[in-house]
Amino acid sequence: MADSEALHKDSAAYAPADAAQPAADDHAVPASEPAPAYNPLTDWGVYAAVFCGGFVGTLLRYALSVALPQNGSAGGVLYWGTFTANMLAAFVYAAVAAYLGAASWMGARRKERTNRALGMGLCGGLSTMSTFALEGFTQLRVAQDAADAASQSVGGTSIVVTTAGAGPTVPANVAFVIYVALTYVVGVLLAYAGSAVGTSLGAKAAAGHSGPDSASTVADAPSGSVSAGVSVDAGNAADSDTSESPDASASSDASESEVK
Repeated sequence: MADSEALHKDSAAYAPADAAQPAADDHAVPASEPAPAYNPLTDWGVYAAVFCGGFVGTLLRYALSVALPQNGSAGGVLYWGTFTANMLAAFVYAAVAAYLGAASWMGARRKERTNRALGMGLCGGLSTMSTFALEGFTQLRVAQDAADAASQSVGGTSIVVTTAGAGPTVPANVAFVIYVALTYVVGVLLAYAGSAVGTSLGAKAAAGHSGPDSASTVADAPSGSVSAGVSVDAGNAADSDTSESPDASASSDASESEVK
């Protein structure tokens, strides 16, 4: 009888720990599914932002075309309204893009709406490529008409038609070259300047958000991560104790059997 009890104790002592205790995975809480990625195409706020920004930008461009002279084909050099609108758009769009690129504290939805409102909407409505092209072709057409009218052959003699009392004017073909060159050169320089300004402002804003964000990240860290680490360590310690217990129980049972 004593031998059977000792044999029973030996078998229980050498039984694997997994058989004595249920696995931890049996009672594990299922992990929650990750949130779906943000899709701006399904965000109606993005469409509203583009609409509102484009509305304001278009009105601003029209106001500039009315307030500033548009005499690029009438003896002047530039269509000042269109030129100013395009230069403002180049600077603002570059500044917005650079700033949002450094805005790591902003969420995807907020960043997308801001970019669409100020970039695609406001700057898209403010700038214009079609009007710029039309004005350039108008300058070329005026230059061609002036060339045809300036040289008229009457009895083999070339007559130059001039306007008496007119102030100094720039030939339309020369104005076309100046207008196109200034638009591209100044536009690229202003875009570079806007990018530098936006990057500087974004870096300053990021430095201002880095301190609170890092502190809040530590403060808001889920307690489950800490408790999970403690439980893992405790589990490992328990496993080590369990792994050592069979030898101790086996030796004690063997000593008892020898005494009996």
